[in-house]
Amino acid sequence: MTARWRTLALAATSLALGACAGGQPVQGRPSGREGWVVHAFHDLRFEAPASWRATADERRLRLEAPGGGARLEVSAPDAPFADERACLAAADAKLAERQGGLERARRHPTRLAGRSAQLLEGDQGGWHLWALAACDGGAQVRIFFTAATPASAEALETWRALLQSARIGGEA
Repeated sequence: MTARWRTLALAATSLALGACAGGQPVQGRPSGREGWVVHAFHDLRFEAPASWRATADERRLRLEAPGGGARLEVSAPDAPFADERACLAAADAKLAERQGGLERARRHPTRLAGRSAQLLEGDQGGWHLWALAACDGGAQVRIFFTAATPASAEALETWRALLQSARIGGEA
């Protein structure tokens, strides 16, 4: 990775860490689990703690834990890809760009809500982060989750709940 791309990747990560500014406040709908709500962004639905401050605009949904020790951002590219193969290739390329600025980084294929996905995990400046891009055909959803290290039990539970509760497409 060139120095220019590394600088851009670090800048993008920094922007994502500070992404909770802007957007309009939003509330999730009750999930049936006390203290948790369901948030929706495009075709993705997932559970998160009701205590997390949520804001959104047409491009992103952002959640921040009380005290700022963990953050979650969900976004989607401006346009869909031709098909799932192109979507996954773009997901892998996007995560590869960001991998260079991380310590102890690892990237691999995975699944989210039964859909093919790519995952990047690593550390940067006192934060642990997970970046995931899932594809439903040519439609891609990107998830960026970060927690101050060591990650709190609530942050880890939120990440696990997101992975377990995620639904893409269909009815809520």
